[in-house]
Amino acid sequence: SRNIRNLLAAGRCLSTTHEAHATTRLTPSCMATGQAAGTAAALAVQMKLDPLELPVAVLQKELRRNGAAI
Repeated sequence: SRNIRNLLAAGRCLSTTHEAHATTRLTPSCMATGQAAGTAAALAVQMKLDPLELPVAVLQKELRRNGAAI
């Protein structure tokens, strides 16, 4: 939401092309976005940042460290 600060959303509530939507609505994709959102939230708290300020490379590194598919 553009109106709610620090809101992270995961699962099927994302914007994609029609073609990409077919795979992003499946359970593994929803689980991956949930793991990414949760990890981003935890890192943002640890680093005392808003989620939007969290460097993507930091999030990706932590997700890989935890065995996430990205």
